[in-house]
Formats: sequence, C-alpha cells, structure tokens
Amino acid sequence: MAIKEIIKYEADSGEIYGMVIDPARAAASGTQPAGDVSSRMKVKISKTNREFGLRPRGVRLSRVVGTGDDQFRKYSFLPVVTQVAYDSAGFAIGGTITIDGTQWTVSTKLAEDY
Repeated sequence: MAIKEIIKYEADSGEIYGMVIDPARAAASGTQPAGDVSSRMKVKISKTNREFGLRPRGVRLSRVVGTGDDQFRKYSFLPVVTQVAYDSAGFAIGGTITIDGTQWTVSTKLAEDY
C-alpha cells in the first residue's frame, strides 16, 4: 500500500485546504502555503465532473516510454499548491519536473475547478 500524506493547498479564493498525496509528488508540487487549513473539505485530485469538490490547479505531465517502434507516451497529473508556484518558470509548458527519479515534461497547465 502506498504511503500518503496530507499537505496544504491554497485555492484561488485564498482558502487553504488539505490534500492527500504521495510524498514524491508532494515534494514536486511546490512550497506549501503558510497558514492553517481553513476548510474541512479535502481537495480531490482525481475528481470527476459529477463529484462535488475542488479539483486543484496543476500541470499535465508526459514522458516517452520504450525504445524504437515500441515507444508510447505516458501521462500524469501534478497538482500545484499555490498560484505563485503555478505562475513560476518551474511549471512552465515545456519545462521538466523530476518525480521520484523520473523526468517528466510539462505538456499542459490546468486551472482549478469546482
């Protein structure tokens, strides 16, 4: 079973929520906001459109797996915990982010959604 931790996420509204995420992704998602959690609701990283809750802003990551004719592209989502980090060069499209020793390329930026 994967180990998870609760980190803080600052919404566009300024409220701070808790978010459950694995430690490697938590380290790559930016510096957590200062202050205490102000809402009991947790951010849902894999929320569908039919679920109630907050889907965090973040970046879609991609990388090529395999060699030669057996190559395919793998995708992942990384939440970004503050708007300041989201706007920084570290999360720019085309930039690279390393998660748990694996290098990913930022392919898309996704806005926060309720």
